[in-house]
Amino acid sequence: MTDLHDALPVRETKRTRVQLSCTACRARKQVLKCCRVHPCTNCRKRGEANSCTFVGRGPRGKASQGRASPTHVQDRLQHLENLILSLTQQKMLEQPTETNGDGAGTGGEEVNFAALESTNTGEALFANSTRIHTDDTGTDESQRIPPVGLASRLHPLTPEESPSDPPGKLVAQEAGTRYVDGAHWRAVLEEVCYLEELLAQIPPRPVTDRLVAQWLNSKEPVISITHIPTFQKEQYNKFWDRPHEVSLPWLALLSACIAMALAFNQRSGDPTPLSPQDPAEAQNSFRKLTAQCLVQSNYTAPARYKVEALFLYTMSEFLRSDDAQVGVSFLLGITIRLAIRAGYHRDPKHFPDMSAFDGEMRRRVWTILRQMDTLISFQVGVPRTIQDWQHDVELPRNISDEDFDESTEELPPSRPDEIFTLMSYTRAKSRIMTIFGKISDLAYSREPVIYEVTQALDRQLDEAHDQVPSTFKMRPINQCIADPSDLIFRRYTVELLYLKTRCVLHRRYLGEDHNNLRYAYSRWVCMSSSKDILRHQADIHHETQPGGLLYRDRLFPNALQYADYLLAAMIICLELSHQRTGTPPLGVGTNDDLAVIVRGQEELLSALEMSHEIFDKMRRRSADAQLGYAAMTIMLRWVKQQRSGPEDQQQPQQQQPSISDALDFQPMDGVTPGYASLDVIGNMLDTPTNMDWVSLVFWRVIDV
Repeated sequence: MTDLHDALPVRETKRTRVQLSCTACRARKQVLKCCRVHPCTNCRKRGEANSCTFVGRGPRGKASQGRASPTHVQDRLQHLENLILSLTQQKMLEQPTETNGDGAGTGGEEVNFAALESTNTGEALFANSTRIHTDDTGTDESQRIPPVGLASRLHPLTPEESPSDPPGKLVAQEAGTRYVDGAHWRAVLEEVCYLEELLAQIPPRPVTDRLVAQWLNSKEPVISITHIPTFQKEQYNKFWDRPHEVSLPWLALLSACIAMALAFNQRSGDPTPLSPQDPAEAQNSFRKLTAQCLVQSNYTAPARYKVEALFLYTMSEFLRSDDAQVGVSFLLGITIRLAIRAGYHRDPKHFPDMSAFDGEMRRRVWTILRQMDTLISFQVGVPRTIQDWQHDVELPRNISDEDFDESTEELPPSRPDEIFTLMSYTRAKSRIMTIFGKISDLAYSREPVIYEVTQALDRQLDEAHDQVPSTFKMRPINQCIADPSDLIFRRYTVELLYLKTRCVLHRRYLGEDHNNLRYAYSRWVCMSSSKDILRHQADIHHETQPGGLLYRDRLFPNALQYADYLLAAMIICLELSHQRTGTPPLGVGTNDDLAVIVRGQEELLSALEMSHEIFDKMRRRSADAQLGYAAMTIMLRWVKQQRSGPEDQQQPQQQQPSISDALDFQPMDGVTPGYASLDVIGNMLDTPTNMDWVSLVFWRVIDV
């Protein structure tokens, strides 16, 4: 056999050349002139377009008008067959009939095509199937996450069947034969019906109308990312006219708006249209619905409404609790990166094809994203995501929603900042927020900061504060009796932001020698700003009591304000630890000067004790307030002991107030803060000259 095999001649095989030109051009010897487009240019000029055929794969990138591939037709028929089967089984589940156990869900029943064609359900589902696949660019079937257990409801399993052995299918293609698991076909069915399940979670229109109205009529700054007339006329009404044609990102936006409305409703204490359902439970269900829509639409691929929906979902998470949440900063980071992928970080003037309406709405979204990034990042103790060199977006104009719409070709000029609109507050806070972002970057820098840089930033901060419109400038509470509560709170927010920024800028110099007059200004700035912060805390607490001007918004203080109050208390406590009795600063020579200093110390101690009492009253509803109360208890006891007489200072160090002594209260229900991080405060108060402000101010992060 070996000799016979060696004796056989070796047959040379030649590679089959793919015919790229059409048959007509090859017959006319015009192979090189064939443009290889169906129909080609030569055939069209000769009027022989119908005879232009390609033997091979056909022209690349063009749909052939000849016969479709048999395997392609087979795939489409199989897909159509499974869709019809799913619709039939869904109808059977809605109108159950008596069937034996062996025939349930096997596809052996006859399909009533006449009844199927007489309903609009099939058309709607087919339309939704097309939309789900084509609405968002960059999404393929493998990235979609269908709900668990939906396939078993559409295709009930008989005792002979098991989830581990789906039928599967062999599909013959030009490149070869491939096996398609049965789970793939069921995933297609799940995608078709998943939109139906999401729509089923939306309340009836009368209830949804009330919830959406609460969102659109809210006074919160985040409402500015929604253009109210367009949302109501062009989007919301069309959704109820044709709900099955809605895109998943817009459905996510709608559910996020409802979740935000429920959050605002819960903070005000008003009953919800979903009564008797628990507001917190209802808010949680719509948050989950938003997440389901975003995941199903592949939220990582940029598309219309995704950035807005993901941002509102993040804000609904932020409003769930009055405490700092590191997870919110992660969600906000994802939202920012999605916005950057969608080009929100570049000003719309660079894109002439973008409409004036879309450009202005993108400016609004990016401005609020940037401000929340700076605030929340500083709150949880991480550097901000958006750096100044990464974007060039201008401030949105101070115009109302009625001043422009989707048909606007050129935006109207910005109104004066003193005229109140939805964007007035965001614009008024933006200048101070820009300086605060730069100062927070310095707080995380490992490089030493030159004092001249601090002085330059201080001047910029004062200039930004002077440019705040008179509408949002701070004024005594007794002069605000005719102002709405939301405007009063916004004045407090702008002023607290300014005072906090001053403290963060100058706090690094508090540990310097008090006899060094170079840093006397920084110490004065920190003391005056801290006293004002605690004074505002007392005013807000007093006016949010029953009968106060701000009682309706009594739940306004959140984790952002708690961190500001605690920062001010720590600065005052550190200053009191320096000002020991009997060791007056340099330059104090008369009894009158010493009396002034003592009175100043008493004022600081009184402000600290008042803040301690307020934290004591708020600690039942917030873990941050509870932990802040414990920290201030330690600081107050430490300061009072340091200010005591010489005989008390001779006590051994082990008798100083411990953490267990400070935590002599019953913790609030469901909150278990980690008190180990309070050791940081005690250790740093013992050595104020080695104060590490990054570790001290963000001590709360250790427990998150």
